[in-house]
Amino acid sequence: MENLDRLKLQGDADCRKMLEAMCETKTNEEKVEYSNHVTKINRRGREQTRILLITSKAVYNCLPKSVTKCKRKIPIEDIASMTLSTASDEFVLHVPRDYDYRYKSVDKENVAKVLKKVFAQIFKQKIFPIQRVDTKELWNKTVTKDAAKQMTQEDREQRLMKFRKLMEEGLPMQEGDTERDGGPVMNMLEDDAKVGPDDFDFLKVIGRGAFGKVMQVKHKENGKVYAMKILRKKQIKAKNQIEHTKAERKILQALQHPFLMTLRFAFQTDSKLYFVLDYFRGGELFFHLKKQKRFTEPQAIIFVAEVALALGHLHSLDIVYRDLKPENILLHQSGHICLTDFGLSKDLGPASPEAHTFCGTPEYLAPEIVEKIGHGKPVDWWSLGILCYELCVGIPPFYHQNLHTMYQKIRTENPKFPSNMSRKCQDLIVRFLVRNPKDRLGSGEGDVEDVKKHAWFAGLVWDDLLAKKIEPRYIPKVRSEMDTSNFSTEFTKETVKDTYVEPVNLAPDDQFTDFTFQQKSNLA
Repeated sequence: MENLDRLKLQGDADCRKMLEAMCETKTNEEKVEYSNHVTKINRRGREQTRILLITSKAVYNCLPKSVTKCKRKIPIEDIASMTLSTASDEFVLHVPRDYDYRYKSVDKENVAKVLKKVFAQIFKQKIFPIQRVDTKELWNKTVTKDAAKQMTQEDREQRLMKFRKLMEEGLPMQEGDTERDGGPVMNMLEDDAKVGPDDFDFLKVIGRGAFGKVMQVKHKENGKVYAMKILRKKQIKAKNQIEHTKAERKILQALQHPFLMTLRFAFQTDSKLYFVLDYFRGGELFFHLKKQKRFTEPQAIIFVAEVALALGHLHSLDIVYRDLKPENILLHQSGHICLTDFGLSKDLGPASPEAHTFCGTPEYLAPEIVEKIGHGKPVDWWSLGILCYELCVGIPPFYHQNLHTMYQKIRTENPKFPSNMSRKCQDLIVRFLVRNPKDRLGSGEGDVEDVKKHAWFAGLVWDDLLAKKIEPRYIPKVRSEMDTSNFSTEFTKETVKDTYVEPVNLAPDDQFTDFTFQQKSNLA
């Protein structure tokens, strides 16, 4: 085999220093088999340059400027398999005891070659399992750090044992078999039967949007009740929402937070996309606001604080939400909130720190969106100010039946407060509704941490709130697991049916590649 130590690290003093720091054995026993710069793709889809170093003992993930700055060491025996894309430079190293590592490199075949060699040296006569798939992005082949947090240690050990058993039962396994697309290794990696509409009983319609509807469904095998969001591809294409929908799918899988929606399954047909999500029996906050007319400040504080924590988590992932409104806040039967619907969310970053799409609900739009001058995370804090006002007063502060007039009020007017609203609540709203986004509460580096310090939240133990140890002051009435009484009868009286829709032809770049998803614990 040719020398694949591209960066010539075998005799490098800094490399030896790093190996000595990271290894328990004598470093002269650890030979550098491969080194090169690669692109690592993190759990948010961000690309980062790294040095990939493979020795006779382990794989090292180092920062690009210095091999001494090692971010992760993965022992060879912990790497269960490798997936390579035949349509791009992507590949994934599957590490059941930890989480998977997604990379891009034009040299991926040599990475595979070296791992086969080292694997054979350690395990003797056993073949390193490799699968090749024709998908461009390997998102669905990757167990991310967030997903791994949901797995128990037993889950991880069992996953590793499955790979080991696969090798043991090869009898003997031909290398071509392990690499054949759709062969045993691929099935082992997915570890799930394909899920589709026929795996669910459709119970009730609980919502409807521009691209489809939301159904209450029950999984036939595990008996759990979910909410299923069904989108028609034809409408998504007609409204130029393909990229937004792809972004929603990607963001949903990345989220793990007490007050953000969790994706359980995702699948598609020729004509529709299906998101299967947790079912919240408390229904939309909007439903309760209409019924109550307005909430008391003690009730509103919990709602606003939990939404703030959800927005803060999104912002920590460089995601701007952009669609805050009572219709997108669901209530658990305990009264805690869940932020849902990420169709307008945008992943920001150094290359794109601002967004320019005119989107959102008119009453909740920040001035910078109305004026089309570019916007970022501060738009979410403006919207939280609007939400706080609406929850306490009953209507948004700048509402007007004429859209042009409402936009003018957003740009120029100040909110009018009722006499019974506390000064602290008024002050919070005023600080959120600052027209210059740079001066708006929450817009600084502290983000949600600055919001949490406001006097209206004085006495609130934020860690307890995040852990749901604080009981909300408003709790919806819920009768049973499948109760739909907290959803509008406008929807629940509709005929329950997953109607046939003609297939739609999408251009290659518009295809919903790697859309399918199943959370590992769903069928446990």
